[in-house]
Amino acid sequence: MGSVRSAVIRGMATCLQRAGLTAPVARAAAYGRRVAAFPVLKYHRVNDEADPFFPALAPEVFERQMALIARTYVVLPVEELVERTQRGTLPRNALAITFDDGYRDNLTHAAPILARYGLSATIFLATGLIGASHAPWFDRLAEAFKGTRADGYVAPWGQVLPLDTLGARLSALGQMQDYMKQLSDDELQRTLEMVQVRLGVSEGERRKSSMLSWDDVHALRGLGFTIGAHTVSHPILSRVSRDRAEAEIRESRATITSVLGQAPRAFAYPNGKPADYNTMVSLLVRDAGFSCAVTTRFGVNTPATPPFELRRGGPWEDHLPTFALKLALYRLTQA
Repeated sequence: MGSVRSAVIRGMATCLQRAGLTAPVARAAAYGRRVAAFPVLKYHRVNDEADPFFPALAPEVFERQMALIARTYVVLPVEELVERTQRGTLPRNALAITFDDGYRDNLTHAAPILARYGLSATIFLATGLIGASHAPWFDRLAEAFKGTRADGYVAPWGQVLPLDTLGARLSALGQMQDYMKQLSDDELQRTLEMVQVRLGVSEGERRKSSMLSWDDVHALRGLGFTIGAHTVSHPILSRVSRDRAEAEIRESRATITSVLGQAPRAFAYPNGKPADYNTMVSLLVRDAGFSCAVTTRFGVNTPATPPFELRRGGPWEDHLPTFALKLALYRLTQA
C-alpha cells in the first residue's frame, strides 16, 4: 500500500511540474491555512561520496531543491521567523533551512549553492567537535561496522547480527544506533568502546575528521550562515544529569560567543525526538539565553507552537517534483 501511495504522489507531482503548477500550488498552500505557518528543513551532510555508512544528499539534488526554494519561498533564520510569528508579521510563504552537527561539507558543498541562490541557513554546532580530531559517536560506530573484518557481531540483547554483506552491515549498524540512543550517555560511551574492541577496529583506523574548524565556521558566517548551538559533545539531554545538561547547553553557547563575538540565539536538541528532551531541558535552554529551540518532531510551526519545541524535518525525496509537492502539502496539512 505504501509503495502504491508513493507512486501516486510521484505521478501527481510530475504532472503538476509539467503543467507549470508547482509554484502556484505552493503559494496556494501558503494561504490555505487560517494562520501563517513555516516549516524548518533539516540537513546534515551534502556531498557526492555516495557512502552508505555516512548518508549524504548529493550536491546536484541539493542544488535543485535550493533553486526551487529560492523561486517559491521567503527564507529567513529560525529565530527571525519565531520573532515574526510572535509579532504577527510572518510571511505566508516563509521557510527556514538548517544543518546539524558541523560537517565540513556544509562549507565546501552546501554553502556555495546557498550563496548562489541568495539563501540563508542556520548551522547548529556541537562545539566540542569543531576543530577536533574525533567524530561524533554515531560516525565512530559507523566506521567500526564499515571497517571490521568480522562476519558477525553478538548484539547486547543476545542476537547474532550477520556482517557478511553490505546490506547486513547497514542493518546491524541501524539496529545498534537505535539501541544506543536509548542508553544513558555513560552507557553509550562504554558500549561504543566495546563495539570497537569486538569488531577489531581501533580509533586510529578511523578516517580523518570530517568536521568543520573554527576558521571554517567564520567562513560560513561570511557566506550568510547563522550559527546556532547543539551542545558540546552531542549527548541526548534527557539521558544525562541536570548538571551535565546545563553544562552542555551553557558551554556550547559560551564557546560560540567567545569565538565569534556574538551569542547564538537558536538551539537544537541532539536527536530531537520527544523522548530526547523534556521540560527541564527546555527550561535550561531558555534560561541559558536562547530565544528558541528546534526538535526533530514532524510538522510546521504556527503561533501556537512553543518556541522551544519547534517542529523540524522535511520531505527527503530526491525526486524534485515530489519534494516540491510534499513541502507545499505539509504546510497545509500538518500542525
